Amino acid sequence: MAQLNPAVDEITVKAAIVGQPLSGKKNIIEQVAARYEQSAMKSQLVSEAEIIRTEFIWPEPLPNGPFIRVKLLALSGKPVHRAAEQLLLSDCDALVFVVNCNPTLISESQASLASLMANARFTGLNWGDIKLVLQYNNAESYPHVKPGDLDAWLGVNTEQVERYHTQSDLIEHHGLAVDAAIRGAIAQMTPREHIEPGLPA
Repeated sequence: MAQLNPAVDEITVKAAIVGQPLSGKKNIIEQVAARYEQSAMKSQLVSEAEIIRTEFIWPEPLPNGPFIRVKLLALSGKPVHRAAEQLLLSDCDALVFVVNCNPTLISESQASLASLMANARFTGLNWGDIKLVLQYNNAESYPHVKPGDLDAWLGVNTEQVERYHTQSDLIEHHGLAVDAAIRGAIAQMTPREHIEPGLPA
């Protein structure tokens, strides 16, 4: 979870982007990283999937002074083993689950959501400590599919989970869910004096 590094007066927040294959996760993290001059993209193959990582300073520091360093990771592709997603979920503060609006892929979305829940239990993820945001992506290709349809298919209660209906062809849409997840994680953070000191993981 969020950690304070007293040496540089920074709090590190870890956010992850997960979801079904072909939902646009890689494009989303690339577009978010492109907004920050100090960010650099790195990637590695894990279990036949790609973990993409970037870091940047969040432009909205806490009122009491410390900067917030965001570690943003995305899991692209379809991993053979659950370890890849579990790696992303470990010590996660914010999570974006991306769904392709294509109705023929809803079974893959349901399977990805079930896998996420299983991996969350395995890693001991406490949903009360994490900000979860859903992103229904590629909406421009499926205008007949409404957000409410996807809510029903996935069993999502939008009174409890924030969600965004986005178009992959609009750059301004790419970061909506990620920004909401990061802001939500920051809002849920323990007061500064109670954040565990230590070097970010």
